[in-house]
Amino acid sequence: MQKTTHTESPMAAFATAEACDSNAELISNGDLRALHPIFKIYGQRRCFSGPVVTLKVFEDNVLVRNQLETKGEGGVLVIDGGGSMRCALVGGNLGQLAQNNGWSGIVVNGCVRDVDEINDCDVGVRALGSNPLKSTKKGHGEKNVPVHIGGTLIRDGEWLYADSDGILISMTELSV
Repeated sequence: MQKTTHTESPMAAFATAEACDSNAELISNGDLRALHPIFKIYGQRRCFSGPVVTLKVFEDNVLVRNQLETKGEGGVLVIDGGGSMRCALVGGNLGQLAQNNGWSGIVVNGCVRDVDEINDCDVGVRALGSNPLKSTKKGHGEKNVPVHIGGTLIRDGEWLYADSDGILISMTELSV
């Protein structure tokens, strides 16, 4: 008997490569951008998409937890952790929180931890790598601000599409 996951949902039919091929004009004018291929794949959802909510933090995940405690409604939390590899901003508990609150995915310009737990969560996660050290808990950072990750500017409210080929950012929702 085959295990059913969200990777077999209708969203799985969306392919970033096909989106690039069929939206050349959006790519040329900058409305559709591909992030540099620097992210590792975690979580059960290999393919996910949704409207972006941005956070800018540095080695502090209080705002990450606060955001994941809200209803995700299929959104994608994009966390600019400054590319720090010194500690993790998302762990297994936050992965479970994201799943429970309806987030489609999380993209971390930084590290995750509790990789086995995250891989058990029905959420898509992309991060630069893993680190067992936890972050500080001071509550510093900014929400809903433009962030620069993977070679592109990402604004709150844009759309993110991710699959095994990569991550796309679109100014508007693409037709799937």
